Parts: sequence; C-alpha cells; structure tokens
Amino acid sequence: MNNLSSMEEKINEPALIHGIIKPTQQSGQGVVSIRAQTSIITETPQPNHYSGLEHFKQAEWDKHSFATPDEMEWWIDAKFGMFIHWGPCSLVGTEIGWSRGGTRGPEKPGDEVPVEIYDNLYKQFNPIRFNADEWVEIAKEAGQKYVVFIAKHHDGFCLWDTKTTEYNIMHSPIGRDVLKELAVACEKAGLAFGIYFSQRDWYHPDYFGEHHGRFVTYMHEQVKELLTNYGKVSILWLDAWYPSMFIPEHWESMELYDMARKLQPGIVINNRSSVPGDYDTPEMVIGAYQTHRPWESANTIHLDSWSWNPTCGVKSLKECLDIVVGCAIGGGNLLLNVGPTSEGNIELEHAERFKEIGNWLSMYGHSIYGTRGGPVPSSEWGGCTWKENKIYIHVLYWKGNMEGREWHIDNLFIPEIENKVICYSVITGGKASVRQTAEGIEISISDQYRDPLDTIIELTFEHAIEGIIPDPRNGTTIV
Repeated sequence: MNNLSSMEEKINEPALIHGIIKPTQQSGQGVVSIRAQTSIITETPQPNHYSGLEHFKQAEWDKHSFATPDEMEWWIDAKFGMFIHWGPCSLVGTEIGWSRGGTRGPEKPGDEVPVEIYDNLYKQFNPIRFNADEWVEIAKEAGQKYVVFIAKHHDGFCLWDTKTTEYNIMHSPIGRDVLKELAVACEKAGLAFGIYFSQRDWYHPDYFGEHHGRFVTYMHEQVKELLTNYGKVSILWLDAWYPSMFIPEHWESMELYDMARKLQPGIVINNRSSVPGDYDTPEMVIGAYQTHRPWESANTIHLDSWSWNPTCGVKSLKECLDIVVGCAIGGGNLLLNVGPTSEGNIELEHAERFKEIGNWLSMYGHSIYGTRGGPVPSSEWGGCTWKENKIYIHVLYWKGNMEGREWHIDNLFIPEIENKVICYSVITGGKASVRQTAEGIEISISDQYRDPLDTIIELTFEHAIEGIIPDPRNGTTIV
C-alpha cells in the first residue's frame, strides 16, 4: 500500500455542494443500529433503558460545571487513547470487577469467583515484569495521544498508595505505586495521563448500606488523593451511570466534579455520574454520528473482555481500524483498551496489533488527528472527516449486507456544498475520477484502487470548511 498523497489532480468546474454523501447505485441502504451512552437535554423525563440514554432537564445542564471549549480542544484533536484494565483478577484470567462474587449494592449479586477468593487475590499479586515505560512506548507506537489507567474498578481494589484503605497494591507482594510510575512515564513521553475511578465499591462495607454517606466521604477522599499526588491529571473517567439505578446524590456528583476541577484546572471529565459531564461514552460500540457534543467510544483490542484472560484473542487490524476511523468520522474519540497479564506485561500479540495501527496512522493519521466528524453523517460504508479546507472521505466498505439487504457502491455522490473543489487525491494510492457540477460532486474509483482497509479520498476546497457546511442532523453550522 503506497502513500501517494502528493499525487493531486485539479478541478476547475464551478460548483454548489451541500449535504449527505450517498452511494449512487446500490440495491439497499440501511442505518447501522447503535447502542450508545449519550446525554440529552429534555424537559420531559423519559423511560431509561439499557441503551444508556440519559435525559437531563435544561436546569440540570445549567447548574452543572463543564470544561471550556479551549480546555476540550486538545482532547478532541487527540482522537485516540489507550485504556488499561488491570489488577489481581489477571491471576485467574477473569473479568475485572464483574467476575467477583458477592453483593453489589443495588445491582444483581455476582457468582463467578467466590468473594473470599477474589478479595484475597491481591495477596498473591506480584507482577514482576511490570514496566510503565514499556506500556507507554506501546501506546506511542500505536499513535495514541493519552492513557487512561484503572485506579479502582467496582471491586474496590486500589492500584495506588492510598491512605484510605489497606486494600491496595502497597499491601501486595509487588509493593509499588504502579499508578505513580505510569503517570511519570506518560509525562516523560509527552502523553496526557488520565485516571479511571469507579464510584462503585463492592468491597466497602458501607456501600449502599446504612452508612452510605460515610462511604461517599471515603470515596471523595480517594479522588482527592488521586488528583493531588500524581502530577498533571488530564482526564477523570468515572463509571457509575445506570440512569434507572443511580442518581447524583448517591455520589454527591456535583461536589465531586467541582472538587476535581479545583484540584486539576482544565481537567476533562466524562458523563458517568448521573450528570452531563464533558463528553458522552458509548461502550463496546462505535457511537452514533454526533457533532454537537464530544464523545468517546470505549472499546477493547481483545475480542470480548476488558481485562486479560488466556482465551480472549485479539481483534484483526481491519476490525481495529474500522473502530478508529468509525469514531473519527462519527465525530468522536476512541479509547482502545488492553489488559496486561498477571506478570505485568502486555502480550506480544496485542503489542504487535497496536504497532500495526500506529504504522497505518503514521501514513494516514492526518485524516484523523485534529479533524472533526462529518461534515456529512457517517453510514455503514464509512464517512468523512474534515479540517481547514479539506474533507477526507473514508470508504471502509464498498459492499455489504444490512438486515438481509445486500448493497454495493459504484460511485459516491456529495450534493450541494457551497464551496469549490480545487484539487483531490487518493491518499491510500491510485487515482479517482472526480466531477463537480452544480448538482454536486461525483467520485468513482476503479476496483484496483479500493483499499481493503480504508480507501481515503482527500478533497481540497477553495475556502475553509468551517462555517460553510450545515450539519444535516441538527441544522447548525459547524464550528
């Protein structure tokens, strides 16, 4: 696959173009069904479903604290981060938190690993191969711009030197503050550092009990430690959001967010605390096309697990790139997870896949980093990103089957955008035919130039895209 971004062809025909890209000939076109956790403004409370839609009244948005647009810009530009799920559960190769037996407050009890076994795994946890610099180097090679590390999952085990409980990694055989080592490694490497912290704590005796208020004080003190003792923390990733189960008062969420912003000015905080937060968080799916509010999909390089297990496998390069590109064209970021082993290393197969992603981004990352999704909605075939005066069309699939209907693409057509294309190139290699008329832009590419990973066509316009193309979903101008 050759990088032929320098091979450009001129377009001289005047044009008026606006709207949505669509295949011009295909036997059927569907809309991808997306499960996503988003935050919605509404004045009328609506039923909450497992899809994760949270409905907030305007007054709830008005009183909530948010990062400013300037504080969000670096995160939106970064596009791609590494998520790390790790803990004593790696000794038995089961899912972090969720495999623990016993009670879970208002949630259904677990039964996979008996609680008396799970809660004592930390006494054997001695990851002698842990090297924070190696983990961060893998993230850099993957083209990831930030790292989010699990400080505490729902099981309550703390992977930092906390003074709030002895149930922490300093009381494991390793006896090292791995969170601090990772924070230092990220700073050295120039990657932003983020902390995942679950408000849920199935280990703590006061959690959703008679003295739940005492637990909330304990939980806030833990967050205070994390945001005080570990240098610059750019992201706080919370995780207790089921709208039918939790409410802000369960965590004193407003006070928690305010404290975080005071301790770490400019910090970016997600929406998983029954308040809107700074961005939405679909999980294990590519989020729906959304350009009016930031979002980030949390997904994993493993086939079906967050933490390490011996049979989890690894997604193919094509599957990974579909997620990377799919998030970008939909207007979002991707937080791609890996689960290190009980010895503290990231498995070679996983590290190699991250490197392959990074190799692809080293050639085509300019169509991902610093871009915005759109200006037309993504669909099952792919979509677009844009920045400055360029639109990057990403064709991930030229044919497919949607709900029993086969479809294929002969040509792409973009109607009515009021801007003139002055040149174009197929940056993944080869040539395209691009014709611009008063009705729109028609693009065709022969089969030999259709890249199986992602065919990327760069269109350069006479004027900047910003402020010119309306967002077809909400009628607002892109800013």
